[in-house]
Amino acid sequence: MRPTVIVRVTETEFETQDGRVFPHPVPFPKGEVPTPEEFQSQYDKWSEVFHRLLDAEKEETDDV
Repeated sequence: MRPTVIVRVTETEFETQDGRVFPHPVPFPKGEVPTPEEFQSQYDKWSEVFHRLLDAEKEETDDV
């Protein structure tokens, strides 16, 4: 799977390199919007967390 690359971040949404646009669950306050590079770091960390959780859940269901 190709890594997701963040190309644009606004107060309310972010865009990936392939053109997909996603809303933020909680908007950033004005003046506190991270750069795409800063947001990329946050995105990568949370993506890793979610993948680990999904893998653990899959292992639990495989063990049943």
